[in-house]
Parts: sequence; C-alpha cells; structure tokens
Amino acid sequence: MTSGRRFWLWGAAVALAAGCAAAPTTKTDTGAEAAARAYCEALARQDWAAAYAALHLDSRARFDADEFARLARAHRGRMGFEPEGVVVQSCEEHDAEAVAHVVFTGKAGGKGRSFKDGVALRRGAAGWGVVLPPGFGKEH
Repeated sequence: MTSGRRFWLWGAAVALAAGCAAAPTTKTDTGAEAAARAYCEALARQDWAAAYAALHLDSRARFDADEFARLARAHRGRMGFEPEGVVVQSCEEHDAEAVAHVVFTGKAGGKGRSFKDGVALRRGAAGWGVVLPPGFGKEH
C-alpha cells in the first residue's frame, strides 16, 4: 500500500471517529431515579406504607397494601442481611419507562454484603411509580 493511500485511510478513519463521537449531553432530572431510591429506601427500613405509595397505579391495582407488605417482606428476606444503605447505580429512561439498577448494602456475620436489584418504573399522571414484576415476592 502506498504511503498516500495509507494517509488517506488514516485520515478517513480519524474523520469517521470524530463524526461518531457523542456530544456531551446534560441529563434532565425527571424524577425517575428519586422515585426508585425512595421505594428502595422504604423497603430497606421496612416502611411498607411508603413503599406501597411509591408503586405505579397498575401495581397497586394488583395488590392491596397488606398483600404488598407480605410479599415485600419475602422479597427483602431473600437479601440474606439487614440492608443499611441503598445506592442507585444507574437509571435508564426511555420515554415514559425507566429501569434503575440498585444495590442494597449491609452486613451479615461481620462481613459487608450487597444485593443487586432492578427496579422498573413507569411515568403516569402522578409522576413516576414502581412497576412490580409478575413474580414479585415469589422468587425462588
């Protein structure tokens, strides 16, 4: 390959890479991440009323508050430790739906523990609400 042709290919590659580089974007805070955090913090402190209030209307229609509390206790129990903190690692929004990747942290047997969970959210007239998965509280 001639040096002129190599230079042309290199130049084309640089131009292509520059054209594909994403421009920095500013993320608009829509409240999805805060809604996921509020729900998970309520689960961690066993505040079933606050966690239930954070649900999307579709999920509240599936369970009354008492049934939700029973299932939420079971879900929380599967962590295997007492959660002391909640970290939302990311929250990906797509129009009126979002998925938050959350880590619950705590200790068991003197050692640090973590439990990763995903939280689906949907925006409605009242704002963002958590959408429970079909098998919520019944995971094996």
